Amino acid sequence: MSTRSLGQCLVCDDEAVGINFAVPTCAPCKAFFRRNAVKLGRRDFICQHDGDCPVTYKSRRFCNCCRLAKCFRIGMQKSLIRSEAEREARKQLVEQNRRKRFQTLPKKSPALIRPSNLLILSQSQPQSISPSDQTLLTNICSAYERTCIAAKVEQCPSFPSLKHASVHTLLNDYTDRQKAVIKYFKLIPEFDQLSMCDKICLIRNHFCITLSINEATLSSDISPKLMDSITVLFKPEISSNLVQCIKLLHSYNSDRTLLKILLIIKSLCSGMNRLTHEADMDRSYDDTLAIFAAQNMYVELLWRYILSRFPSELYAIKFYNKLMRDLMFVQRVCFMTESYINSLTNEIQKMNPLIQSMWPVPNPPSTGDIDVMKID
Repeated sequence: MSTRSLGQCLVCDDEAVGINFAVPTCAPCKAFFRRNAVKLGRRDFICQHDGDCPVTYKSRRFCNCCRLAKCFRIGMQKSLIRSEAEREARKQLVEQNRRKRFQTLPKKSPALIRPSNLLILSQSQPQSISPSDQTLLTNICSAYERTCIAAKVEQCPSFPSLKHASVHTLLNDYTDRQKAVIKYFKLIPEFDQLSMCDKICLIRNHFCITLSINEATLSSDISPKLMDSITVLFKPEISSNLVQCIKLLHSYNSDRTLLKILLIIKSLCSGMNRLTHEADMDRSYDDTLAIFAAQNMYVELLWRYILSRFPSELYAIKFYNKLMRDLMFVQRVCFMTESYINSLTNEIQKMNPLIQSMWPVPNPPSTGDIDVMKID
């Protein structure tokens, strides 16, 4: 049954997303009933007025007593609420059935690259993340806390620390944050298992975009010092695009978990290299398939996470499409900015060793001499 044919939620008149506990309801009222109906007898629900408060999608949070009473009045059934054990058993059963369906798909020919699970999603899949996904998300957030957030608190609470008049001082100001980002990537098993050459190349190729995503993740507000520095240091076309890029990424920082996943995904883009002809930057990776498999794993995690955040797959698809469009714009602006900085040879030569190693320089050191991955 489509969402449109369900009409309005019988509790609050919002758009219904499904038949929940025998009645068409919206997602918030479904969650409210499941959470509160089981508390009857253990908790008192008291109306502060006359016991007949209006329940609409705008006022549904004002009175839990009247809202719960209306749920029962329209026919929602407490007996249909599954226990935690029952919900977990159902999730496992659905996952087992999904794996069985996938295993029975006809195999035309062996392939080096396995098909993405995104290609076999169906409406019957649960729109929630699995316990293993939750563990992975917890590990990602914990790794970020121990590296990037710890560095911000201990060493560099704001970036930039002042308004800069040169590119090299602006990027040098980011040194401690870049060290923390590298530590974060090293805590991601799929990244850390790659060869040293591949890890160095990935970090160098995606310096600008990982910097941008990381700042959006770390900072609730956009630093005026950063905006002032960008306006002074870059040509009008580049600076205006950079400002738009920064604002675009910060529009997503209400969900920091999403940005942390994106940071990993962008660090594993073997096919997206800088717009430069420097040989090492454009080199082939030692194990492209391993990089692809690692990135694919986190892209699928991102999709399942987005599904868990929206009431239906339709909304998730729309959000995912917008996210991809925005990331492509950010990537283009980063390429434009890096291409401009590549032309500033004098500025690159004045950068700190770590930041300088992100850029092509005359007579570059051998890969083994670059200290990108020697950060403890």
